[in-house]
Amino acid sequence: MKENTHTLSGAYALNALPAEQAREFERHLARCPDCAEETRGLCETTARMAAAVRHEPPSALKARVLEEIGAVRQAAPIVPAVVGRAGRPHARLLAGRAAAALLVAAALVLGVLLVRTNDRLTEERAQADRIASLLAAPDARQVSTRVGAATVTAIYSPAQASVVLVTAGMPTPPPAHDYQVWLIGPDAIRPAGLMPERPAPMLAGPVRTGDKLGITLEPQGGSRQPTTQPLTVIALGA
Repeated sequence: MKENTHTLSGAYALNALPAEQAREFERHLARCPDCAEETRGLCETTARMAAAVRHEPPSALKARVLEEIGAVRQAAPIVPAVVGRAGRPHARLLAGRAAAALLVAAALVLGVLLVRTNDRLTEERAQADRIASLLAAPDARQVSTRVGAATVTAIYSPAQASVVLVTAGMPTPPPAHDYQVWLIGPDAIRPAGLMPERPAPMLAGPVRTGDKLGITLEPQGGSRQPTTQPLTVIALGA
């Protein structure tokens, strides 16, 4: 362990070290500021992963629908027509029909919001499940590197042909720019997606034999091929 102590911050953050090794690593943290800073960032990201896995779509969906209902204007009550001047009952009938149309329109809007919200939450839950599955994979391997003062960690599972990217301390990209992730193979460079605006684990793949993982700063929305020099390139050992 003495030779590899500096590489154990990710395993410690994931509570994957045996008790004796964990205690020894904690003693190491007390005298290594770099590892202490890296471990704090990884622990925060691990907590976000756990929160994502525990997410229950029905609760969030209910809250979202209730919030949208509160923002929808209610239709005025339909007052029974009173016989009076000519044409007044007809006008009130038209008003009732208009109110009914508004109710139908509101129901349609809420229905669309409900479907979209449910789809988004389902996708987020599926993504969280895939990340959790990779982190628990027996063949998962971890590689960490520095990008300035930030830490970039790649957790790669050859069996699942996917990699989870975790960052801590990455500066906010300049206006109208995004950090973009790439899978750099022997014969081609393939875009793997934009890094989230907030620190969060990112799943990329499929990873092919010989791929490396790179990060560049690109115009907002990303590019088809890198337009700047990579901030870092991580060999995954695929």
